Amino acid sequence: MNVLIYANRNKDNYEDWVNELSNILVREGITYEFISQNDLDKKYNADAIFVLGGDGTILAMVELVNKNQIPIIGINAGKLGFLTEFEKNETEEAVLLFKNGLLKEDKRLTIKTEKDKKVYVSLNDIVIQRIYTGGDTGLVTDLSIDIDKNFVDEISGDGIILSTPTGSTAYSLSAGGSILAPGINALSITPLAAHSLHYRPIVFSADANCEITLKGGSKSGVFIDGKLGFIMEEGDSISITKYSGETVFLRRENYNFYKRLSDKLSGKTGR
Repeated sequence: MNVLIYANRNKDNYEDWVNELSNILVREGITYEFISQNDLDKKYNADAIFVLGGDGTILAMVELVNKNQIPIIGINAGKLGFLTEFEKNETEEAVLLFKNGLLKEDKRLTIKTEKDKKVYVSLNDIVIQRIYTGGDTGLVTDLSIDIDKNFVDEISGDGIILSTPTGSTAYSLSAGGSILAPGINALSITPLAAHSLHYRPIVFSADANCEITLKGGSKSGVFIDGKLGFIMEEGDSISITKYSGETVFLRRENYNFYKRLSDKLSGKTGR
């Protein structure tokens, strides 16, 4: 068995944690390779990747794991750790369950958008949000939404969040969006500080093609899982569709999304 290790170096006791994991892997006869941010464009062949950090650390791996079809084993060292399966003190358990084939696949719908021939892959969400560039300070952003070439609405405000079921418990939830269970083949659009009371979250099929056009107002940043991907200017359109692959996590057999949701949102840790 061969695995990759990606760790957030900014976490407390980073070196101790990494040493613990690598020692356990050696003891169990599992070979490993460390990767860094500089390695994300490389090709890999591995049975899994251990991601040590929080949800943001996992999101940084989405493009790599999809391109190489490698499942994620997340070990939490962040504040929430909603996407992770294990806590720091469960590192040995994670390795043993993996070695003995006792983890199950949790496949998550993933989306993409394209700009200038570059494909942006997202597990959580794509956020289109007004940005300040000096002369347009204070303006709202006007976004027109079409689904499968059918006009849906034109939303004026700070922007929108287009979320997967995985991302529905993140930024979208904070903005008043609906929670979508992981197995649902659907996406949602949640307005951000819309300038009308009639705007409400919209849930639609993930098999649809959603096109969003910046009709006017401020330039808008397109944020891919929280990171700025590119800028939209007036008249620009982007198309958001389901990605061909799925982001795969390895979890305990008794993994329960609803219990995890309740525990994490109430501040509990562990199982």
